[in-house]
Amino acid sequence: MKIETAVKKVVEFLENNPASSKEVIGTKTKVKGLELTNVLKALRKQERLVEDGEGKEVTFSVKAEAAPVAEEPVVEETEPVVKEKVKTGRNNDKYQFNGNSYGKGPLVREVVRQYVTGHPKVTTKQLKEVFPDELLHRFGIFQEESIARSLSGARDRYFFKEEHQIKLGDKKVVVVCNQFTAGNIIPFLAAAKKAGFKIK
Repeated sequence: MKIETAVKKVVEFLENNPASSKEVIGTKTKVKGLELTNVLKALRKQERLVEDGEGKEVTFSVKAEAAPVAEEPVVEETEPVVKEKVKTGRNNDKYQFNGNSYGKGPLVREVVRQYVTGHPKVTTKQLKEVFPDELLHRFGIFQEESIARSLSGARDRYFFKEEHQIKLGDKKVVVVCNQFTAGNIIPFLAAAKKAGFKIK
């Protein structure tokens, strides 16, 4: 298979299946071994490859060709899963908060909701001081709905359901991002601890 053809197959697969392991890419695209190594090398050279994790746990995603902003590999979660740990290419660690078990995205949403419940007069600006956008590159921990829809593009990268929206003291409604990985949730956990929350 020509390298250009192999690259095209891998890129098409990763556009639809971000955060895939090397093994999954090989199985689904039939581009394996040295050929797959060369494809990943070519994508690195083009600065289109996004890698997350280390060793055998590393996952791969691709950036859009003309994307001006680097996109992190994502693990989308909508609701907590009952299983405590699933051995797949994705990190499904659970976090204990207030006696309940949460996946990464739902945990962040619940911590922000709890903070607002404890500080009913908090404004968007004040909440950004506790959970600044810098904690999650590109998307921010939360945004006003219109900004979140603009940042999301074709995919829902925030919890948009009405029951997940959070109303603040300045009457603005915000939505929490769901684009968390084992690596990029770490700054949020530190900010939550600083704000007085206990998460295990």
